[in-house]
Amino acid sequence: MRPQFYVYVDENGRYLVLSAATNKLSPQPVFWGDGNGFFLQRLSGGSGKKTQEADPFFSSFEFMFWEPRTRRYSNRILKQESGEVFIFCGSERRRTLLKPLPAQEAKTLVGKATFYKQRFIREPYLLVRDDGGVYYYIDKSAKEGEKDFRLFIGQRGQLKQAKLRDIVQDNEGEIFATALGSLRIAIDKEDEAYWIQGQQRKTLVRVPIELPFIFGPLGMYARQKIGTPCDDI
Repeated sequence: MRPQFYVYVDENGRYLVLSAATNKLSPQPVFWGDGNGFFLQRLSGGSGKKTQEADPFFSSFEFMFWEPRTRRYSNRILKQESGEVFIFCGSERRRTLLKPLPAQEAKTLVGKATFYKQRFIREPYLLVRDDGGVYYYIDKSAKEGEKDFRLFIGQRGQLKQAKLRDIVQDNEGEIFATALGSLRIAIDKEDEAYWIQGQQRKTLVRVPIELPFIFGPLGMYARQKIGTPCDDI
């Protein structure tokens, strides 16, 4: 009976686990980790070939994995060809070779490890700024049915979380209230946004949601591991 997973390791002891595909249309689940814990990777496209249709594994493949810190698809690729597995990360397309772990070692490793869903489970909700370069950024839980909003305020690279005291959402718009002031979004006025502090009211400019900017220069997640191979490579 063929194994239901393959394990590969790089020179620094970081592991890639390829599990058997769940159906013909989906790529095999991919996990990355340190040998003790592994996080599921979000694959966002690619292709693969199988030696036989019934084979649960691809004999060669090229998949793009979710990596918000880089803009180009080619900078976040997991690739297998000619029996070798590579990971490409970042704007320099850093290439890391992974070697297969012997079957018995792989079985022992997988048997002792803990497998998790995606490590980073938040998503951007809103980004605005004032004329002085102060940003107001809101993220939320990416879990279905959960909101769990957080508000960060500050100059680029210096945003700090502001504890939310109250959240109002209705047909008129949204209010995110803190001890410092309130962020208000008016739905009926082209989604205008304001920061209200006492009697002062500042109009805010909406900033497009671009993941490389949010996960990079903006700074909230700069030193946070998000569970992808590019955390370590």
